[in-house]
Amino acid sequence: MPPLIYAKAIFFDAVGTLFRVRGGVGQVYWEIARPYGVRATPEAIERTFQEVFSGAPPLAFSRIQSGLLRRSEREWWRRIVLEVFRRVGMIRNFNAYFEEVFRAFSGLRGWELYPETREALRELKKAGFILGIISNFDSRILTVCTDLEIFQYLDSIQISSGEGAAKPDAQIFQKALQQHRLAPGEAVHVGDSLKDDVTGARSAGLIPIYLNRDQAPDAPAGVLSIGRLTEIVSSVKPL
Repeated sequence: MPPLIYAKAIFFDAVGTLFRVRGGVGQVYWEIARPYGVRATPEAIERTFQEVFSGAPPLAFSRIQSGLLRRSEREWWRRIVLEVFRRVGMIRNFNAYFEEVFRAFSGLRGWELYPETREALRELKKAGFILGIISNFDSRILTVCTDLEIFQYLDSIQISSGEGAAKPDAQIFQKALQQHRLAPGEAVHVGDSLKDDVTGARSAGLIPIYLNRDQAPDAPAGVLSIGRLTEIVSSVKPL
């Protein structure tokens, strides 16, 4: 049995950790695109999206006013979605389609919680931990967390678009530490990405926990690997 971890704060990745796309990106894009004359399959859209998304620049902008930030976020995503349909086959009235897709990923149409998320957050909050999100996400995360009914458990949210740095850059982790006046060793970061979450958290001095839902054999030595968020309750204790 691995030794207990002691901490004051637990930070979480968002997508793939606390919540996921409802049915998959390809499925959501395809369902919304049907009235616009889509010809590609959900599988082709999913595959192409992953290719385009993985090659995109970081979703991170220098400090700008809120209105300009939201415009920059929207344009970043518009370029992603436009490139996807340029590759799989363009649809009619792309601008109207994009607005509908962008709204879908602002709430429940695009996202769903993992089954144990709310229970884990509730138990950890009851235990006295500071809880937060550190995510490569945009400003819509506020409405997403509200609609998914987890916002009330969170003490802070750091998003790459607003912080000017995306994981695995140590800067976004340091912003969370500074907000709560924590030393790096007083905080845990939980996430499903070895690069963004485990390596990123380690580079900033936080204690990483690898959320390995599929039990992949790539868990790094010396890092706690869990299959469900509720395992944190018995593995991490208040400092």
